[in-house]
Amino acid sequence: MTESIVLTGGSGLIGSKLAIYLTGKGYHVISVDKEDGIGRDEIDHIIFDLADIEQYPLLMTKIRKLSTNLMGLINNAAINPMIEKSANSFGKFEDINLQQWNAEMKINLSAPVFLTKHMLEAFNFNSKRKCKIINMLSTYGIVPPNQNIYKEYSKKTGTETYKPLSYSASKAALGMVTRYLAVYLAKRNITVNAIAPGGIGNNQDESFVKAYLELTPMKKMGSVEDLLGAFDYLLSPASDYMTGQTMIIDGGWTLW
Repeated sequence: MTESIVLTGGSGLIGSKLAIYLTGKGYHVISVDKEDGIGRDEIDHIIFDLADIEQYPLLMTKIRKLSTNLMGLINNAAINPMIEKSANSFGKFEDINLQQWNAEMKINLSAPVFLTKHMLEAFNFNSKRKCKIINMLSTYGIVPPNQNIYKEYSKKTGTETYKPLSYSASKAALGMVTRYLAVYLAKRNITVNAIAPGGIGNNQDESFVKAYLELTPMKKMGSVEDLLGAFDYLLSPASDYMTGQTMIIDGGWTLW
C-alpha cells in the first residue's frame, strides 16, 4: 500500500519541489497550504490556513478521507520574512512588533506542535514501518543571524535592516520540540528528526548574496535540490535508528 505523507507549505519554494520529488519516489503526498496547489493530479492538495489551529480537527477529517495509510508528516510551512518584500519585521530589536511576533510563532512553532498532536490519532500504527515526522528548522535556529550580511543592503535602501529575533527564536524552539518528541514518541514507533537549511537561493538582492557567500565555506547559496535527498533518507527505513537529530545542510555556514 502506498505510504501517504502530509506536507505543510506544499505550495511554497521548498514545498512545491519536495511534493513533486516525493511523488516521484512513490509516496502519496497530501499538501496543505493556504494558497492554491501546484496543479498536479497525483498530489492531493488541501487549502487550509494553519494559523487556524482550533480547526485542526476539520483538517484531519479532510486528510483521513484522502488516505488510510498515513506514515509521515513534514512540518515545512513557515513565515520567513524577506527583505526584498519589505517585511516590516526587519527593523531593530527595539522596534519589535507583538503582532508580527505572534504571527510567526503561531505558524513556525505552534502549528507544527498541534498538527503533530492531531496526526498521532491518524498515523497507521498497524504498519510494520515506522512513522516519520520531519520538522523544518533553519541555521538561524542553530546560530544567531550574522547581521553584517545586511549592512550593504541597509546602505543601499537607506533603512537599517536586521533579521528579526522572531524567526530565530521560533526555529530554535522547534529544535527542542524535535528532541522532546523524539524521546516522548520513541515507544510509539515514531521517529522525529529535523532538517536545517542554510540560505536557499531565491532571487535575493545582489548585495545580500555577496555578503552571504563571503561567510559560506562552499561559496554558494543552497538550492531546494540540495535538500531533497535528506528528506528521502529521513522518510525511509534507512533512518529508522535515527531520532531527535538535526541535519544541517548549509554549505558550511554554521562552521564559521
